[in-house]
Amino acid sequence: MRMVCLNLLLAFAALGAEPRLLTFAADGKLRADAPAILRTGGYTLAPREVLYEAATAMVQDPGGRLHPVLWVTGEDLDAGVVELWIGAQAPEGPQVSSFGSDRVMAAGQRARLVPAKESGAFGLIARLETEQDALASGPLYDEHGLYAGWHASRSIDGRRMSFAIPPERLAAIHQTMRLTLEQWNVLHDAKKEEPYLRAIGYLWAEEFDGALFYFRKSSELTPGLARVWLHLGFVEGKSGLAERRLECYRRAIELDPDLTEAHYLLGFALLMRGDYEGAGKELKILRKLSEPYAQRLELFMKSVHVDVLGSDGKIRHRTRRMI
Repeated sequence: MRMVCLNLLLAFAALGAEPRLLTFAADGKLRADAPAILRTGGYTLAPREVLYEAATAMVQDPGGRLHPVLWVTGEDLDAGVVELWIGAQAPEGPQVSSFGSDRVMAAGQRARLVPAKESGAFGLIARLETEQDALASGPLYDEHGLYAGWHASRSIDGRRMSFAIPPERLAAIHQTMRLTLEQWNVLHDAKKEEPYLRAIGYLWAEEFDGALFYFRKSSELTPGLARVWLHLGFVEGKSGLAERRLECYRRAIELDPDLTEAHYLLGFALLMRGDYEGAGKELKILRKLSEPYAQRLELFMKSVHVDVLGSDGKIRHRTRRMI
């Protein structure tokens, strides 16, 4: 078994210059070969889905050297990305791009970024227009070859769509856990998580009926996952189910009291229905969890006004300052 694994590794050592993540089954057979990106300090970003049921994994650097994956040190379930530690001897990755062009490279193909917009609790997401729709998820590079974020491919109504995730979001997953591959796989089930990942794609594409269907299905399969209820609350609200939206946000907070986005969206929803006291409570919590989110909610709270009918029959606009 070890000889089979070694032969496979030697065969893959002649691959191209882009770093690759190679995962193997318990019998040494290759399970997946996926693009990766190196980070400073011996860390690597790679597609999350290739870790399912992997017994071992190695990263091949641009020079053809192979580095065993020692720990899973971070992940973003929504974006479908994991951070892996392969040891301090690994070379550094490319610099993060600061170039403002909308032209990027994904899986060796030219692509164009559509202007980013808010996508519910996920935050900013940009559509990626590519020459081919079936590109595998992996790193994005700018026109100069610098790291420019992540390309996520999702299936929506039988077609593949591509989305670009900014590097700032992925920076947040750095060293947030420390698990072996075996420990990571004990915590994750591909079949149970598949509806959730499918729902995220529908959310990004603003196909809210599909997102609602798959998030509801996910809430049945993984009821203990706070982010399921977070996103479900958003799409329930988009479907006109305001009370259900509040229930979902509160359920997400019950499961994860520090889930910043849930407190923000709950506060905003309460504010929009006129519950200023409830929104104020969420603002106090956000001030401890995340100042940027607290500032956003505070801005909305300061701008809310109430229409008052004056004695002359004309409408007056009265600002309600709660803070």
